[in-house]
Amino acid sequence: MTDVAIILLAAGESRRMGHKNKLLLDFGGEALLRRTARMLAGLPGAEVTVVLGHAAQETAAVISDLDVRVTVNPDYNTGQRSSVFHGLSKAGTAAAYLVTPADMPRLERDHCSALLKAHETAPAGSITLPVGDRSSAFARGNPVILTPLARDNVLRGGINLGCRGVLDSQPELINSFVTARDGYFIDIDTPEIYQAEYSVFMAGSGQPTPKEHTHGIE
Repeated sequence: MTDVAIILLAAGESRRMGHKNKLLLDFGGEALLRRTARMLAGLPGAEVTVVLGHAAQETAAVISDLDVRVTVNPDYNTGQRSSVFHGLSKAGTAAAYLVTPADMPRLERDHCSALLKAHETAPAGSITLPVGDRSSAFARGNPVILTPLARDNVLRGGINLGCRGVLDSQPELINSFVTARDGYFIDIDTPEIYQAEYSVFMAGSGQPTPKEHTHGIE
């Protein structure tokens, strides 16, 4: 049995990014999707399943040499819930299931390790997730970690339930990991956020202007 089955959600259409696929955008000389998948694959005892959909051929190419499993969600255009359902249904038996979107540029291995540590004492059926004050709101972040029973509950609920549906309908199942670290909360939805996050990521590096990766070759 795998220690942790990781579901990396990379099927979206990046609609607010204009003509660019945000997962192919450059972060430190590699596509954002590749950086995230490579980071997650390095977690001890992890088995990573990457859920693709939109532009699956292009996104698959940038991770083709990584030790990850790739699956394509045929219903990706119905929303992220279908990709969560698809990924969880494809994952093997594990002690825990970590679900995260692929567009979180500040998410590092130690973020995931800390969240997994907090999840070790979670009751059966619960879902562990980072929460914290963000501006004027108390926000939920990512990744989300499910116990095997919680994963089964999501799958029994079907695509229309998903992790968010479980959290909203059964708040007593939430195992909150309170944190102020940006890596759990920042994702890339617009060109402006990308430019800002690229500047933070590359501060002081002297790297060239960001570029879009195509087929994993620059």
